[in-house]
Amino acid sequence: MTNNNFRIALWLIVLVTVIYLITQSLGALFPFAVAAIVAYALSPLVDRMTIIFPSYFGVNNKIKRGLSVLIIYLTTILAFVVLGWTMIPVILDQIDQFIDTLPEITNEAQKQINSWLEVYRNRTPTNIQAHVDSSIDQVLITIANTIQDLMIHTINIFTSSVTTIIGFVVVPFWMFYVLRDRPNVKPHLLKAVPQKFQIDVANLLAVADDILGKYIRAQLLLGLIVGVSVAVALTALNIQLSLALGFFAGVTELIPFIGPVIGAIPALIIVAATAPEHFIWVVLIYFLIQQIENSILVPRIQGHALSIHPAVILLLLAIGATTFGIIGLIVVVPLAAVLREIFWYIDRRLSGQSPSRALRYTRIGQKEQENIHTGNQDQFKSSINENSTTSQNRKEL
Repeated sequence: MTNNNFRIALWLIVLVTVIYLITQSLGALFPFAVAAIVAYALSPLVDRMTIIFPSYFGVNNKIKRGLSVLIIYLTTILAFVVLGWTMIPVILDQIDQFIDTLPEITNEAQKQINSWLEVYRNRTPTNIQAHVDSSIDQVLITIANTIQDLMIHTINIFTSSVTTIIGFVVVPFWMFYVLRDRPNVKPHLLKAVPQKFQIDVANLLAVADDILGKYIRAQLLLGLIVGVSVAVALTALNIQLSLALGFFAGVTELIPFIGPVIGAIPALIIVAATAPEHFIWVVLIYFLIQQIENSILVPRIQGHALSIHPAVILLLLAIGATTFGIIGLIVVVPLAAVLREIFWYIDRRLSGQSPSRALRYTRIGQKEQENIHTGNQDQFKSSINENSTTSQNRKEL
C-alpha cells in the first residue's frame, strides 16, 4: 500500500468522523448553520465592498475584508435598531391582544367550524357524508401524526439548550472570521489534498459553492418578499398577528414546494376564528402571492438552480422531516442537488473523462457553455450589424 493510499484512507477516516460528530451535535451547531446561511448571503457583498474599497489606505486585502464586514455589521445593527424601535411595540401589542382574547378565539373558531360543518351536512347526501368524513378523519390523523413526529425530532435536536445559547453568542465572532478569511479557505484546503486530486476537489467545491450560494440567496430574497407582502396585506385587512404571520410566511418560504402551504395554515386558522368574513380574502391573498412568486419571482430570482422534479422534492422532504425535523425540511433539497452533481461528476471521472470534461456536464459547466453560446451569438449579431452599417455607408457614398 503506497503513501498516497494511506493518505486517502486517512482523509476518509477524518471525513467519516466529522460527519458522525456533526450528526451527534446538530442542536449545538444550529446557530452556526444559521450563521453559515447568512455568510453565504453576505459574501458577494463583502467581495464587492473589498474591491471598491479605497486603495490609498495602503492596507492588504485581509484588512479590507475585515473593514467591509465591520461596516456590514454596523449597518445591520442600525437596521435592526430602527426596525425594533418601530415594529417591536406593534408586535408586542398584537401578541398581548391575542393572549387576552385566546379563550374567546378558541370558542369562536369552534363555533365557526361547526357552522361550516352544519352547512356541509345540510347540502350533502348521507351516504356521501360517511365516505367524506372517513377520508377527512384519516387525513387529520395522518397530519397529526406527522406534526407530532416532526416536533419530536426537532425537540430531540435541540435538547442541549445551553450550548445553543452559547452558540448564538459566539456566532457573530465566528461569522466575522468566516467572511473575512473566506478567500483563503479553498487554497489552504487544496494544499492538504493529494496533488492528483486537487483539480477534482476544486471542481467539486466550485459546484457546491455555486449551487448553495445561489440557492440560499434566492430563498432568502423570496422569503423577504413573501413575508413583507403577507404582513402588509394582512395588516390592511386588520388581521390579528399580521406581522407575526408575515414573519412566519417568510421563514416557511425557505422550505421548498410545501413551505407556502405551511405558512398559510396559521393565518387561515386565526382568520376563521376572529374574522371569518375575511376568510376568502385571506385565501385569495396567499393564493395571489403564491402565483406571483411561482410565475414571476422564482424564474427571475431563483431560476432552475436545482432542477429537481416536484415528486422527488416531496419524497426528499418526507425523508428530511422524518430524519432531522424542521432542519431536514430546509436543507434536504439543496443538499440533494449538491450530492447529485458530485455523484455524476465522480461517475464521469471514473468512466475515464478528464476533469474539465466531467465539469462540463455539471450545472457550472452547462452555464458556461450557455454563456459562451450566448456570447458567440451576440458577437455574430454584432458583426452582422457592423457589416450592415458598412454596406449602408457604402450605398450612401
